[in-house]
Amino acid sequence: MSTAPFDSRQRTVAAVALAILAVSFGAIPLIVRAGIPATHLVAMRVTLGALVLVAFAVVTGRFRVPTSERGRLVLLGVLLSAHWLTFFLAIQLTTVAVALAVVYTGPIIAAVLSGPVLGERNVGSAWIGLALAAGGMLVVVRPASGATLDGVVVAMVSALLFAALFIVGKPLASLLGGLAVATWEAVVASIVLAPFTVQAVRESSEFWREFLILGVVFTGIAGVIWWGSMRRLPVAVVSVIMYLEPASAVLWAAFFLDESPEPLTWLGVGLVAAGGVVAGVGATQAAPVFADEKHPAV
Repeated sequence: MSTAPFDSRQRTVAAVALAILAVSFGAIPLIVRAGIPATHLVAMRVTLGALVLVAFAVVTGRFRVPTSERGRLVLLGVLLSAHWLTFFLAIQLTTVAVALAVVYTGPIIAAVLSGPVLGERNVGSAWIGLALAAGGMLVVVRPASGATLDGVVVAMVSALLFAALFIVGKPLASLLGGLAVATWEAVVASIVLAPFTVQAVRESSEFWREFLILGVVFTGIAGVIWWGSMRRLPVAVVSVIMYLEPASAVLWAAFFLDESPEPLTWLGVGLVAAGGVVAGVGATQAAPVFADEKHPAV
């Protein structure tokens, strides 16, 4: 294992790339609300994304992974399938603001757990951030906000799965690199969801444009950027940057889905985002991630 940390320029590039990705992800609910079954959306997303990622991985010589890590990659692919299914279903069951506010408590949970589980330096700010996010979530899911019980429950399950993705995926991204992790988690997810892929081709063929955007752009290309950034930045820092997604998603929904959140809902979303920022403040100077010399990453 190399002892040379990534330099500040690499970490800055990773942070900027992740920020652009987060804002782009905010537009995903526009596609999810297009009347396409969530199972079809997720299955086609991972299948098309896997094709793109496998091509990149083979060309760059990063497709093969150590046998000892394949079990964790399978777990990661299963977690990804479950997270995206519940995430998309939550968006369809309740408002975008409610779904995103609840789901994005996941990275804060991961930030809290990254200390004891991953050994990353963590401070009390993670707990303060979690408290802020929990308060914001309660504001957003109040009955008058348009929240539905089933939508909130599904979103909470998705949040826990999101946290698990961070915790399981971070060590793998550090060891194998972003491209290898993104490729194999998508391959596993495409196998898990294969029956729904067949169903989508038969029943939702008129939505190929949406499928290509989700698969090629938001899974293939985005997967490389996500894990490439993850291995260069502490979990808490990644969680801070990714809070641009729920904020931008509410704006996308306001402009294109005619969802106009009440002031209290905006306050709740703001508290969740603020919680994410606070959770990462104490970790911005944390010891950087190290790359494995035998498995250089993207």
